[in-house]
Amino acid sequence: MAPIPLRMAVAPAGSEAATFFAAFAKISEAQGFRVRLTLAPLTNLAETSAAIDAGDVDLAIARADFRLPASGLAVANLHQNIAVLAVCNTQAAPSPARRGTSPPPARPNTIQGIADLKGRRIGILGRGPGNRALFATLAAYHGLSGSDVTIVNLTDVSEIASQTRVKPLDGLFMAMPRGDQTTGMAIHAMNCAADRRMVVLPLTEGSVFQARNRIFSTVELVAGEFGANPTLPAEAITTLAFPSIVVARRGLDNDVVEEFAKQLFTLRHGLISQYPAAARLEALPTDRGSAFTLHPGAAAYFDGETKSFFERYETLIYILLFGFSGILSGIVWIWRSLFPTRRLLVHEEHQAFEQLLDRTRRAASAGDLDVIVHEMDELLAVLSRNMLDGRIDLELKPAFDILSERLDTAIQQRRATIAEEAPPAAPEPRPAPPAD
Repeated sequence: MAPIPLRMAVAPAGSEAATFFAAFAKISEAQGFRVRLTLAPLTNLAETSAAIDAGDVDLAIARADFRLPASGLAVANLHQNIAVLAVCNTQAAPSPARRGTSPPPARPNTIQGIADLKGRRIGILGRGPGNRALFATLAAYHGLSGSDVTIVNLTDVSEIASQTRVKPLDGLFMAMPRGDQTTGMAIHAMNCAADRRMVVLPLTEGSVFQARNRIFSTVELVAGEFGANPTLPAEAITTLAFPSIVVARRGLDNDVVEEFAKQLFTLRHGLISQYPAAARLEALPTDRGSAFTLHPGAAAYFDGETKSFFERYETLIYILLFGFSGILSGIVWIWRSLFPTRRLLVHEEHQAFEQLLDRTRRAASAGDLDVIVHEMDELLAVLSRNMLDGRIDLELKPAFDILSERLDTAIQQRRATIAEEAPPAAPEPRPAPPAD
């Protein structure tokens, strides 16, 4: 029941996920839970994956679409990330295409999707290389090369306004946790020109792209999800999504990961009201068709196969219970073999009883028998003293009780025989009658 210290890599510093795990670590220690987290705050999720592969941490947060750690196994779904493309379009923004309907006709200088970004200046928000890699993947899927789009790397929301003042951006791309306030703040920070209007485009990349990349799914964003003034998006749209997951080092003990998963989902309910990241935490599927390899410890917790103390150590308990008597007997046998004094002492006293029995059978008088009785009493006194002193095992007492009873019976029988063999006593003379 000793505490289990674990080191966890989180990124980026100050994010909702990092804040949640900091609170989780503090409450775990305050309430005496077994798992005690020490956080290692890093710059981005690429660094967290590298940290767990290097063996520097036991747990980490990793993006499913970018560099999952080779030595890490999934524990839980931390949150869903959504890919967002916001653009400054001229004229009125066209309505997004619905499934099963033909797209509306394109207007001049209007961006309807990633394929229309050729020759445009696009800002990509993100502290690490993950968002840039995702944008490059989507651009390549639509036939765009790296030189077709001018990329402006943005690491913070504050950089968006400064970049648009230098030269306007045609669009902003990012992948953030759904529900994170950073997404709305970033979109509103990109000021469009007076003749342009901010539009959040749907990213419906089709089943072919998702078949090639199983970790992606599609989600529907509700109207106004990123703000109500102006309403962004203007109406419900569909976009790509992928998870960020909590991973554990492959060599981490199953019981340790099981305890961590149990503690994580137990404490998150009390943190939901204060930390939005706690509400996004979900269990991962345990079936073999899942896109992620689940750690056996986490799978045991999600499947309800948590074992009690006795179930975990029943083999050891049986060995201790049933093997203890055999081990003890072996120790006693070795002890008696190394120190045979007790055995020799018992043999001497047993031989003394046999000698007394033999002398009893040959006793010629009652006086001889009285001597034998006296010697038997002395022998029994010696036996009793040796047993009390621990030099003779008490389990041998019944054997000597039988010998003493047998000797006592033999003495009584011999007394009776001697009395029968004795000559009859001469009659006493009668006294003479008194003289007259």
